[in-house]
Amino acid sequence: MDSPGRLAEALTDADALVRAVPGLRIASPARAPLSQERLDAVTARLGLPRLEVVPDPAGLWSAELALSRHLARACAEDGTDAGPDRAGGPARPTALRHGAGPVPVRAGDGTVLRCWSAGPPEAPVVALVTACGMPAGLAAGWMRALAGPFRVVTWESRGMFAEPGGQRPAPLTAHDVTSQAGDLLAVLDALDVPGAHVMGLCGGAVVALAAAATAGPRVSSLSLWHGDYDLGDAAPRTEHQRDMQAMMAMAARSEEKATGVHRLMRRPVVLDSLRPDIAHHLIYPYATPLLLHRYGLLNGAIMSHDSRPYLSAAQPALVVTSRDDVTAHPAGSRYVAARLPRARLVTRPTGDHLTAFDAGPEVVRIAERFLSDVLEDA
Repeated sequence: MDSPGRLAEALTDADALVRAVPGLRIASPARAPLSQERLDAVTARLGLPRLEVVPDPAGLWSAELALSRHLARACAEDGTDAGPDRAGGPARPTALRHGAGPVPVRAGDGTVLRCWSAGPPEAPVVALVTACGMPAGLAAGWMRALAGPFRVVTWESRGMFAEPGGQRPAPLTAHDVTSQAGDLLAVLDALDVPGAHVMGLCGGAVVALAAAATAGPRVSSLSLWHGDYDLGDAAPRTEHQRDMQAMMAMAARSEEKATGVHRLMRRPVVLDSLRPDIAHHLIYPYATPLLLHRYGLLNGAIMSHDSRPYLSAAQPALVVTSRDDVTAHPAGSRYVAARLPRARLVTRPTGDHLTAFDAGPEVVRIAERFLSDVLEDA
């Protein structure tokens, strides 16, 4: 028998995917069968579209398989198949349970963003700029880890997500890096936050750098994790970065071009390269041709944006990478750290690109030590 509480939490965590693709099918888990009646009751209570339960996963496409496996973990009787995180700690939490949200925030050009806030209102603010196009659930570990000593805010990429309570993604009016960096200031303004310690992960590091260049003292410090930087010929890029940039360029050309890429991303084999505990987040920007087209525009703008003009930012900065990162080349982080005037570089001996999102004890200690030092020096 599945646990209604865990199932509801898992569905809340996958809210964006369930809303973006109507008519998704779910394979009933073999270890803890999931009835259509129970699933209907939970989705109705959460205001989510109906999901169809099928007896086995044969014939499901990648997003359906990712969601099926995510819900199967929640339905397991003893919870053991939720599994430990890569660092051997407790199971990775799923939903954004700390604080209220999402709440709508209107950017300068009218775009509506889904925003979350957690932690004491009077605490120092950490603004999480997470990976472009990914649901906020991917940053849930950091929200939990830092909320308490800090007020943590985050938001989802413009034009990629439905407005709170809606079904279709909000319109995408602009996709350049300047507009994406401006969304940070819109979030701070809407939450009446005068300034924040800005933490950028993956492509979010580029957006964080751009915001620091334009927001001045409103960005108190920068924490840049496994940044996906374009530095021209000053630093190499990985094969993944080159392949991804080519895919983004194709998808950005038109929704019709994105449809062709989407067909490839529907194949079940796509999941072989995605961590099962977060695959339902990672597959999201590829879930429909429209989302993939907009992802190509937004993430393509980030990946092709020369970050070198931002490297005079005067804020204290932490730059983190690892020797094992084959997604965003560590050389890019080393170059950025060497040129930011007040940067310290941390190169983790182990840990791939995605472990930075897990907010395990090691990386949280690195972040907290830096933030403590910055606050002491303020």
